Amino acid sequence: MKTLLLLFLAGLLALYSSGCATVKKGSDVTGLARTSPLSGRDLGRLIILARVVKGENAPNAAEKEVTVQAAATAVLTSLATAVPVSRDGLLAALGERSWPDAGDMELAAAARASGADTVAVLTVTEYVGKLQIGLPTLWGTETAFRYQLRVLDAATGTLLLDANRFRLRGGPFLCRGLDDLNADFQNDLIELVRGDAAAS
Repeated sequence: MKTLLLLFLAGLLALYSSGCATVKKGSDVTGLARTSPLSGRDLGRLIILARVVKGENAPNAAEKEVTVQAAATAVLTSLATAVPVSRDGLLAALGERSWPDAGDMELAAAARASGADTVAVLTVTEYVGKLQIGLPTLWGTETAFRYQLRVLDAATGTLLLDANRFRLRGGPFLCRGLDDLNADFQNDLIELVRGDAAAS
């Protein structure tokens, strides 16, 4: 009986220690960027509006907004020709209306009024890491993000890019933290701007 139990535990340990990673991903891309990627495109003076929707899928939303704004700025200015400009002029042009409630044409008009050529709207609805513990002795981590990125031409209101993407990565005995989540998010933005239709 002891031998059978030891064999069972050894097999279970071998299975768990293999650290099988799970990756789930998805992407839906429309707009001009579906056939002509944003990378290399001249976006001119670019306003980037980023927000992380508060909730259990995005704890510490205010801190994460700084991270996703920085990632979007880094990617869009390095892979496309763009000069980031302050969003203050756009916000002033919108008046009492908050930018998350404004439609595409309103945002394009406000960006145009503030002297911008392009406006990028990044909405993150999930940005989280989880530690999972189970029995028998099993633990694992998981990181996940879900976002929408819309890029509008301020002069015409043309939708250059409308992308909805998500990625979940983790598994038993894998140690993934905030740095991994941030790196995955930025890499996914890079793939999107380069024209990779499917998140990897």
